[in-house]
Parts: sequence; C-alpha cells; structure tokens
Amino acid sequence: MQTGKLSLRKYREETRTFFFEGAHLLEEYLRFGHRPKTVFVRDGAETTYAELLRRVPENALCGVPESVFSKLSTEQSPQGLLTVSGYLDCVRTVSRAAETPGRVLFLSSVRDAGNVGTVIRTASSLGWTAVLSPDCADVYAAKTVRASMGALFAGDTAVCADPETFLRSFDASSRRVFAAFLGERELRLGGFDLRADDCFVVGNEGQGIPPELLAVCPHSVVIPMTGRTESLNAAVAAAIIMWEGVRKDGGTVSDLASARLRHL
Repeated sequence: MQTGKLSLRKYREETRTFFFEGAHLLEEYLRFGHRPKTVFVRDGAETTYAELLRRVPENALCGVPESVFSKLSTEQSPQGLLTVSGYLDCVRTVSRAAETPGRVLFLSSVRDAGNVGTVIRTASSLGWTAVLSPDCADVYAAKTVRASMGALFAGDTAVCADPETFLRSFDASSRRVFAAFLGERELRLGGFDLRADDCFVVGNEGQGIPPELLAVCPHSVVIPMTGRTESLNAAVAAAIIMWEGVRKDGGTVSDLASARLRHL
C-alpha cells in the first residue's frame, strides 16, 4: 500500500480510496458506523490503543514494524495508526436544493484543504450542511480530513458538480441564496432574520465568488468589519455566518448538533 499515491487526488478518485492517521479520527470514523479496508498499526501501538482497536474487524488490522510505518505515514509525529478507507456513502453528491434541506453553506472554489475541513467541522457542529463546488479542495485529502476532526464522517457534507444549476434550484423552491459579497444592495449580517432553509455562498479570499455564480444569487450579504483589513479568511467568514443562524435561533442548536459540538 502506497500512501504516496493516495496523496494524489487523481489516484484517490480512480480507486475511490483515501487514508487518514491518528486515534481520534479512527474513533470518530468507527463511531459513525464506517468500516475500514485496512488499519496499519505500528509495532507497540497495539498496546497503547488496545481498546480502540478491539472495535476494528480483525481481518482489517495489519501490524507493521517502525521501519515500514515511517514510510507509510505523512505525519511528523505519527501516533502509529493509519486507516485506509473506501469513499464514504455519507458524503453525498447533490444537484438541486431539494436534496439539502435546512441551512446550507456553499463553498465556491476554496482550495485550501485546511479551510475546507474547518468549514465541514463547523457546519456539522452548528447544524448546517456544507456543500462544495467541484474545484474546492478534495474532501478526501488527508489535510481536509484532519482539519474536519472527524466531522466528515458524520454525513453533513455534499459535493456539487454543477454549482450554477444547484444554486438556481433554490429560487424554484422559494428558498433564499445569499452571496457573501459586497454588492449594490448588500444586507449586513445581523441586520435581518435568517430562515431555516437559507443558503449562503462563500468564495475564496483571492478571487471571491465567480461571476456566473454571483449572477444566480439574488441577495448579497456582508459581515460588518472595522475596515482595518480587506477580507476574512474563508473558514472564519463561513463560521461567522453559520453562528449568526444559531444566534438568530436563540443561541441553541439541535440536540444532535449540540452533541457533536461538545464532542468535537
């Protein structure tokens, strides 16, 4: 098994396989009912993580010496556990608004895997669905999975092959779509009520939201700032928007989201 190849998006997509490292991610992966292809265990780690590894099917465990594990691992300080998994059924492909009930945070062209993983984690914690455009960082990249802290395994993430058609479908469903963008008639976040099925679009810091997507967003919203900086990090902007939804609901999230927030 060559994790070097699985570090390439093309190879992950061809094999529909990805990997991640560490005990916490494996614990979350198992907690949400997923079954690994293989868990590589460095010599000695089977004792440290004995209780966790008892939850892994015996035929999926593969003990390896330090010399082999060091070649598999991509971490600077590996814990000695590396999990190989098939693509997750819970990471859906969506094409229209009806497939994403509730509030949606749509990421457009956000290519930093750490930002994508952070948004996935925040959305899961606050009860939103994160939807990614096809040119975002891959949800299965090791850095994305690590930044999600296991939230990827919870099933609140989707990818969308045709963002323009997807966003147009919200209007047909009488749902609002807001672009996080400084426009002619932008609304200030905090100055209006969020509905339970709104969608907000956040682009990357460098290029923002593509013009073709701005054209299908009937509304725009800005986050009030001091003016000392030009913009916010995409993950931070997304988190502020999602928290505003919770604040407008009285500062509460669903029982399920609350449980995830406590755990993550």
